[in-house]
Amino acid sequence: MTHSGDITHTITTRGQLAALALLLAAVAVLAKWHEGPLFWVGALLGLAGLGGYFTHFDSPRGAPQWLLAAVGFCMVAMFTIQLLIGVFS
Repeated sequence: MTHSGDITHTITTRGQLAALALLLAAVAVLAKWHEGPLFWVGALLGLAGLGGYFTHFDSPRGAPQWLLAAVGFCMVAMFTIQLLIGVFS
């Protein structure tokens, strides 16, 4: 049997950080603008971040990833609230 080498495991992946960054950008945009084209840009950013969150945090491994998943969950909740405020106002 051959040895293929050790794989280094990082705490986070680029996809996880990108999903959190998209959610943060969406919350920032939606907190300021509740109508117009910038609102829809924020909504699209948030939907992309939401998809990335569900894709990359499906099975977090270790305490650091669980912590990032919890932060992401709070960001998803903030995005949802901001989106609903914008839609219903």
